[in-house]
Amino acid sequence: MRQNGLDRRTFVMGSFGFCMAVLGGGMLAGCVAAEEQVAENDAREQGESGSAESVAPESAPEPAGRVGRALVAVFSYSGTTLSVAERIAEATGADLFRIETTDAYPDDYDAMISQVQREQDEGYLPPIAATVPDWDAYDAVYLGHPIWWGQLPHVMRAFLSQHDLAGKVIVPFSTSSSSGNAEALDAIRELCPAADLREALHLTRGSLPVALDEVQPWIERLGL
Repeated sequence: MRQNGLDRRTFVMGSFGFCMAVLGGGMLAGCVAAEEQVAENDAREQGESGSAESVAPESAPEPAGRVGRALVAVFSYSGTTLSVAERIAEATGADLFRIETTDAYPDDYDAMISQVQREQDEGYLPPIAATVPDWDAYDAVYLGHPIWWGQLPHVMRAFLSQHDLAGKVIVPFSTSSSSGNAEALDAIRELCPAADLREALHLTRGSLPVALDEVQPWIERLGL
């Protein structure tokens, strides 16, 4: 009888332990299932709303940088435009190249006038003595010349016909006795339609050398 009591007690306790184990296992499984469901819901919500990993943030636009290597290319008959070119080269650190013809213009002023007028009347382009070495390495060209009878000198037309300025920055500067530079700028636009033409500087000979003080503010405005 006692043995039977122990067996019955043992059976009851064992059954109780087994039930608790089953119950505990069920609760644990339920918790695991619940955690998995929450994780799935979080993943679903994250996918619907977007996340830092799945959606790349928009990058801020890069600020416009300065141009690379620059050249000051100048034609000067009397030396006036050359003085402006030298000031620009000094202020910017650009290389300086003098545009010259194979046959120099006459020193006599009246003879020079007659030759220039013939060039304009006949559309003649005087031969250039030399082209710019390593031309393709330049990103910006400060282009200097005098204004002759309101026009771009034909020596400059010859230079532009031999040097491709497509994609380059052109910064014109000029000098004259009294004429403006509007027609010369129109000619540059026509001859270099694929270039990036920037603000021009025009100085009259009567205002030099005082007007050279305008060079530095002009360069600063350009921001090159």
